[in-house]
This record gives sequence, C-alpha cells and structure tokens, in this order.
Amino acid sequence: MKKNLNFRFLKFVENLFTDIIGLFFINKYSNFINHNRKIFNFSKLNTNRNILIEFHNWSSLHIASSYLLKSLQKKYNANITAYAGYPLIIRPLRRNLLEKIKWYVGSFFSIKFFGVYKSIGVSKFIYPDISEDQKKRAKLKFSSLLKKVKNNKDIENITINNVIIGDLIYDSFLKLNSLGTINIKSKNFQNYLNQSIQLFYFWENYFNKNNIKAVVISHSVYFLGMFARIAIKKKIKVFVCHPDYINCLNKKIPYARAEFLESKSILENIDKKLLKKGLKYTKKAISNHIAGKKIDIWWTKKSTFSEKKKYRVLNNNKKFKYLIASHSFEDSPHAYGNNLFPDNYIWLDFIGKSTTNSKHEYYIKPHPGLHKFEKENNKIILKNIVKKYPHLILLPENVGHFQLMREGIKCVLTVIGTVGFEYPLFNIPVINASKKNSTYNFNFNIHVDKINYFKSLILEPKKIKLNINQKEILKYYFLRHVYHPRNWLFKNIQFAEKKFGGYNDKIYDYWIQNEYSIKRDEKILNNLNKFINSNDYILDYKYSDRDILEDMKDKH
Repeated sequence: MKKNLNFRFLKFVENLFTDIIGLFFINKYSNFINHNRKIFNFSKLNTNRNILIEFHNWSSLHIASSYLLKSLQKKYNANITAYAGYPLIIRPLRRNLLEKIKWYVGSFFSIKFFGVYKSIGVSKFIYPDISEDQKKRAKLKFSSLLKKVKNNKDIENITINNVIIGDLIYDSFLKLNSLGTINIKSKNFQNYLNQSIQLFYFWENYFNKNNIKAVVISHSVYFLGMFARIAIKKKIKVFVCHPDYINCLNKKIPYARAEFLESKSILENIDKKLLKKGLKYTKKAISNHIAGKKIDIWWTKKSTFSEKKKYRVLNNNKKFKYLIASHSFEDSPHAYGNNLFPDNYIWLDFIGKSTTNSKHEYYIKPHPGLHKFEKENNKIILKNIVKKYPHLILLPENVGHFQLMREGIKCVLTVIGTVGFEYPLFNIPVINASKKNSTYNFNFNIHVDKINYFKSLILEPKKIKLNINQKEILKYYFLRHVYHPRNWLFKNIQFAEKKFGGYNDKIYDYWIQNEYSIKRDEKILNNLNKFINSNDYILDYKYSDRDILEDMKDKH
C-alpha cells in the first residue's frame, strides 16, 4: 500500500513538473490563448453577477464558447466562472489530496486548459466540495428515496425539490461504471445514489447563494444536465454550445438537439418553395447517406449498407425475421427523456425473454459506431445475452443492411436508432420502443409506450400495420439534418471535424489560420447577440449570415 502511494505521488510530481515546463517553454495552447486575449479582451468586473460554464477538454467547444461568453458577458455585465461538471460521470465525487493540489496548481499557474479558459473570460474555477450539512441532508433524503425505488423504472422518477434528476442519475451511473443496467439492490448503486443527492444539494445551494445569470454546458445528459435542470427551474437561461449548433434549453425542451419535438409546428411554418427545394435536395442527400458519404449526418463513421459477407448470415427459410438494432448500453439511454424501458439492456432482455418460444427469428446487429472503450463492453454484454437466450442470433458487426434486407429481414426493432428512417426507405417497418425520438411526429414508424402492445408486435407480425409514406421520410430528413444550420461558426465544420475531431487541440491553430477574420468575428457576435436576446430554442438561419439554399448547393 505504501509503495503504491509513493509511486502515485512520484507520478503526480512528474506530471505536474511536465505541465509547468510545458506552460513556460512549450505551451501548445499559447497561440489560441494569445489570440483570445487580443480579440476579446475579457476582464474581471466589479459585480456579483455570474455566468457559469462547464470545464472540459473539448477544444472545438472552447472556440464556440469564447464567442457565446463574450455575448453573454455583454448582455449581463457578469463575471465568468468555470465549474467541474464531470464528478460522478467519469470520475468519483471525492478527490484525494494529490488531485486537489493539481486542481489548485493548474488554476493558479493557468496550466493547460485552465489557461485556455482564462483566455475566454473565466476568472474563477469551482470544484464541488460537499459540506457536512449537505451530507446529512442527503442521508435523510436517500433513506426516503430508497423506500420508493422498487424497480429500475422508479429510478427515472427521482425528484428533489421539484427537479427531476432520476434519468441523469441512471445514465451517469451506467457511464461511470461501464454497465448495461442497474442492480438497485447493489451497494455500489446505493452508495452512488447517496452521493448523487449530495452533489445535487451542493449545486442547488450554489445557485441559491449566487447571482447566476446564464449557464453554458456541453451536454444535457448525465449530471451535466443537472445544472440545466436547476437553472431552468430558476428561470435562468441555459445554452448547450457546440461549434455546429447552439440550443437554449427551456422547461418544455430540456434536452439538446431535440428540436424534432416541435417538428409539426416547424413544418407548418416553412415557406412552401423552400420546402419543395429542400425535399428535392433531400432525395440526393439520402442516396449519398446510403452510399456512405458523410454530408448531413455527422455522427455516422461509415456506411452500414454496402458492407457484405461472402456467406449468408440469415437462415435460409421462410420464417419471419426480425432485426434487433442494438444500441450502446452505457451511452445515455435517456438522451431525450424516458423510453418504454429504462435502459437498453432491459429492452433487449425483454425481447429475449418474451420470444423464447416464438416461431419467428430474431437477429441482433451490434451498434456500428461505438468508441473503442464502448465496443468491448458491448461485445461482452451481447455475448452474455445470446448465451442467456440461445434463440437470439448475434450477427457479425460489419454485415451490411443491403445484405440483411436481401436475405429476408422483414421488421426492425430499435429504441431511438437511425434505422428508424433508413429501413422505411425500403418499405420495411421499424418498431421504436419509445415516443421520445426524432421520428415520432412522422407516420413512417411505429412508436410504442405500452409493454403489452410491444410484446404483441414482436410475437405476432400480422399486428404490424403501417402504411409508409416516402414523402414523410423526406420531410423528416430535411428537418432533422438540413433545415437548421451547422456552420454558424466555421465555414465548413464538416471538414474541420473530419480533419481534427472535437478534442484535438490542433483545431485551435486551424481556426486562427484558416477560419478567423475580423469581418467574420463581427458577424458571429452580432448573430449571437440577436439569438441570446430571443426566446428561441435553436440558433437558426435567421441568426446566421448564411443562406440555406446556398448551403445545400455547396454540399453537392
């Protein structure tokens, strides 16, 4: 134990020394930091008003946030404070002494991203340190909640002081522990629930005692979304800021990238000539998507249609064949709210259990777009599922959809997957175990919120009744992937993302050398000033100096 502690201490000193040397001699962030100081000229103000921004290492978001923070500071005449939002998501709540020292030294000497944040206006950094009083209050609340949590669905409903945080607790626990589901009786989860309540009380108290005017976050899921929930309750504006979109969350839509919840009203107000041209563009865009070209759907890494095996993967018989399009098990199953099942493992387990004696066939396709650390975990979970339910057949990861359709897939099961619009293009029905997804307001999918109905659909194909309207798919795609601008900041964010990704700090220099100009700078700030003074959910083309028709032309 002593040897291990000494090793950790020496490793800490080595890393700290390297960081300090890097700060003074080889600071790779210095160009961006100096650029920000020159063009923004942020300063600490003599006021108690504050803007909160999440502290993270996502380089492309730092560029976007620098402009939003400048606009917000102008509007509210407030100082800017960065907070650690990642405890209980990717690291424990408690810090050891070495971690505390590193946080203090980093912020004092402006090491690495501390320096970046200071250059975009941050004058203070906060890490949640739970008080004894907050621990006592949490213990009492924990005892009360534990009596009410009888199953996993009950976790979703956990509410403290009229703020719903159950879904955030659920997803954060899965993420931190790389799990597929939650055992509510486990000590691990119960300890986590107690600490979650402590964390909530800390931030609730912080909002109560400080004059917060706006909050800037990276995501509305996990505990990152807790700041949004508390702020929205207090009628404080919350912005999810990315280089390709900005959302202003509200009580009605507390989730990022959820503009689809208003798709009906948006469609009713679109100019008819624009919609006609948009649908014409969409036909070509969908063809490109199926061909594997990244044009509008930025998160797809490659085409899942064209890949094929040299051998047949589905049984050669006349049985009705379902495809189960599996999801990541640990990546925010509650991204847009509660679904039919509380997590993707329970959804898959229910399918396996319900279909044990079915005369039909059920094939599981692994999710194709997972990060390396997720992929290995998913493989283990899927292998255990097919071991538990041998009638479920696990497909090779890289088998293409064209091959699956050709070999006889007749229906697809998903929760909120992209297959929701892809398979209906070929008149194959998709059953979503959710009404909280982007296809819900369109009539080319089946969306289920009742367990018995879902069970009947996966056991009795004759009950799957759906007339697929191809024009509805075009409208869906146009609204979801085209109608809202992605290039509010960059000239071509698609190119920048492909070249650098979101975390690569080389995007700082790319921005300065290839994107930034004084004229562009003024336009961005003017557009942001208009947007933050509105009550709109999304930064739309009316807050952009771009034209949607020109953008559609440029993509082709």
